[in-house]
Amino acid sequence: MGIQVYEKALACLRLLCPAFLLLAAQLVSADDGSGEAIIIGSYELGRGLPIGDSGFTVGGYATARYDDMRGSNPRLTADHLSLMVWWEGTGRWKFFSEADLEESLATRHSGADEERFLALERFYLDYALTDSVNVRLGKYLTPIGRWNQIHADPLVWTTSRPMVTHAVFPGTATGGMVQGTVSIGSREMDYAIFLSAGTELRRKPAEDPFSEARGLHLNLPVGGALQLGLSLADFEQEATPGQRKRLAGMDFLWSRQRWEITGEGVYRSSNEGAALVEKGGFIQAVAPLTGRLYAVGRIEALRFAGADKTSRNWVAGLNYRYNRALSLKAEVVRGSHLQDGMPEGFLASFNVLF
Repeated sequence: MGIQVYEKALACLRLLCPAFLLLAAQLVSADDGSGEAIIIGSYELGRGLPIGDSGFTVGGYATARYDDMRGSNPRLTADHLSLMVWWEGTGRWKFFSEADLEESLATRHSGADEERFLALERFYLDYALTDSVNVRLGKYLTPIGRWNQIHADPLVWTTSRPMVTHAVFPGTATGGMVQGTVSIGSREMDYAIFLSAGTELRRKPAEDPFSEARGLHLNLPVGGALQLGLSLADFEQEATPGQRKRLAGMDFLWSRQRWEITGEGVYRSSNEGAALVEKGGFIQAVAPLTGRLYAVGRIEALRFAGADKTSRNWVAGLNYRYNRALSLKAEVVRGSHLQDGMPEGFLASFNVLF
């Protein structure tokens, strides 16, 4: 198996990004993981491009991805082409939008859910009511757990996404949210309280959006290296009208000297009985190897509603993270009792944050 993975990795690297490999060869002698900023004129890659003195900034990210899944032929895709536009004036108002062209180019499409689609990921206005209270109206990432709120491919460690972060709740919501930071003793706790009445803006074809939702997420630093989070939500989805779902989740992040351990766990009940309960979670560890090269490992499990057995996954991979704007990932994903559409095989991607 090791020889097969090695051969697939080499083939992937040849297909995905020869130019990036040349860059990596020049920089592999670096002795830390911070990376140098890539500056073109007055523009720094990963920070967005200011449009004069208008207050508007244009940014985004792009992902080139190679899949060699069990039971399918290999394929190469431009998986995400994201355009972000945001505005910050001198007052209390802010604006943010993100449009994402998914499956923009592919050597092969395997189904209707994987056809090219322009998704409206985020589109909202923010108003800073006070220093600790911010009001948001529009479409935003659902504040449940950590992974879903990080969102951009260059900022996460693996090409694949944990099951529990996308299968248990919709990734976006349209409505209102109040968020900010409050003092709890000597610590600063982040909070987000959201409310959605449905009417999803530009929904994705494969996603079952909220028809009604309310919930909160809290994040509390505990010491200098550890953060703990709590998520609570009560919602209905369009595909199952009348079925009330209640979610409780815990998450954590521990990081020190380029080491990182994260985890999330959720329990979602239903008013229609125990057979529709969903529960699961994941733990992921990141270890620095040399320079900007990291080893990444993850184990996860999720009991889907109505399933006889728990779906389980493990992920083992590498991430060459030049800086926050550039990363190259390769990983092996294996599992048992996985549902249709869950990845299992070899994955790799080249990610750029603009």
